[in-house]
Amino acid sequence: MPAYKFLYEKHPISGERSANALELTGRDAPPPGWEVVPTYDAECLVAYLMSLDQSHPLKEVRSAAAPAPAGSPPAAPAGSQPPAPAPPKK
Repeated sequence: MPAYKFLYEKHPISGERSANALELTGRDAPPPGWEVVPTYDAECLVAYLMSLDQSHPLKEVRSAAAPAPAGSPPAAPAGSQPPAPAPPKK
């Protein structure tokens, strides 16, 4: 995947570091006295991606066992029989 360097800018630190400066280490770290900050376009891109609705399951992704909805009882182990229905109330 490309680096998309155009989404970031390297600025000299004047006073304090920017609140949104990236914490980079290793060979990606800027030289002392410099910081890397995302551009406005990068912040907009992240906001857009985070706004996408991903609350529904993707039919392209198949898992061995789908997670149970919140608040539902745990699934019975394979090979076990369901419990007998309760007798009707009088």
